[in-house]
Amino acid sequence: MMRTALIATGLLLAALQPAGAVFPETDSAVERPPIWTTGVKAIEDGDYAKGLEIMRSFVEENPEDADSWSLVGFSLRKLKRYVDSEHAYQQALELDPRHLAANSYAGKLYLETGRVLDAEKRLAVLDALCAEGVGCEDRQKLAGMIESFRKTGKVSDDW
Repeated sequence: MMRTALIATGLLLAALQPAGAVFPETDSAVERPPIWTTGVKAIEDGDYAKGLEIMRSFVEENPEDADSWSLVGFSLRKLKRYVDSEHAYQQALELDPRHLAANSYAGKLYLETGRVLDAEKRLAVLDALCAEGVGCEDRQKLAGMIESFRKTGKVSDDW
């Protein structure tokens, strides 16, 4: 029953998200209150400080939620707080080494901080996920960013 409710909530959120939403759907078993959705919306709307505040309070009470840690990392990266962002992504990846968003966005973080080899390690995880039919679009996007970074030394604003 709870899984059905989570799936329905995920579908509703997916329908409400704009194209290019910052966070893919989730299979997390964590039951999230409406404030969590408010935090996701704030992040998607570009209010990273507000989203960060909400997600940080959520992970304090739910430290095993890789999705929320990934969103903390995303917000911190967008605020250019790279060290803290990396820590949050590491928390997400310790909880779920195959976490799609954490691997994707950590790869972008590594490019933003000039660490191509670390970005390629995240890409390798995305390669394995894509081979299983998961996250191929994210894999392609990160691969393109790495290629572009190698040519230009710049990182796209995408993601």
